[in-house]
Amino acid sequence: MTLADNLANARLTRSFHAYQAGEGPADRAGAYAIQAQVAKLTGNGVAGWKTGFAPQGQGIAIAGPLFSGDTRPNGGAYRLAKGAWVIVEVELAIRLARDLPKGPVYSIGDILDATDEVLTAIELVGTRYADFDAPLFEAKLADNLNNAGFVAGSGRRDVRAVARSGMALKLWRDGALIADHEARHNDGEPLLAVAAFASQQPDHLGGLKAGHYVTTGSLNKLLKIDGPAEFKAELGGIGNVSLRIEI
Repeated sequence: MTLADNLANARLTRSFHAYQAGEGPADRAGAYAIQAQVAKLTGNGVAGWKTGFAPQGQGIAIAGPLFSGDTRPNGGAYRLAKGAWVIVEVELAIRLARDLPKGPVYSIGDILDATDEVLTAIELVGTRYADFDAPLFEAKLADNLNNAGFVAGSGRRDVRAVARSGMALKLWRDGALIADHEARHNDGEPLLAVAAFASQQPDHLGGLKAGHYVTTGSLNKLLKIDGPAEFKAELGGIGNVSLRIEI
């Protein structure tokens, strides 16, 4: 079986794949091809993308698709597979108002022009691999850049008026406030990788389309969860989002 077959099987059976050295992919192009193969094998559509930069990538944007089967409504529930864990990340996300065709070099202003709404979101980071540390980076990119789930919360449509850094972040777990600080993105500007990926679009799934969510990376500290919990988060001046994790 190919790596795409193994990843698809892990998704469909809610199990884990024991990655073997040399299983591939050989490069980022191969990783994007596997993302598309897994989407086809599992019958998943693309609800959006998570974006970032490759390790030691000198500005090379990377992205993993948010599969429709992994998205949840605001206030909904996500069920953990047996033995699974997720990392809960509060993120700034956008929803696109129109397609961003491959070809042009896009600026952050171009991204804002194409944005219908800026949202508060939760991304769940996870894996289909039995040992998260065993695969090379390209294999993790093939596994949708470690995306396990996504929830879009409320937001604002006056997108250019929204502060994208320095807003108040609050996060509650089971009703207890566990984070209360300024939201600071590792890149400074959360849309930097979005613009870079839009300009490159090396994926095999059709790129950035109207209605897609694009989420931009964690604004809170690492929070690894392997059991039931309920989360609510707020980004000051933007909106709120909530999610239950179940087993």
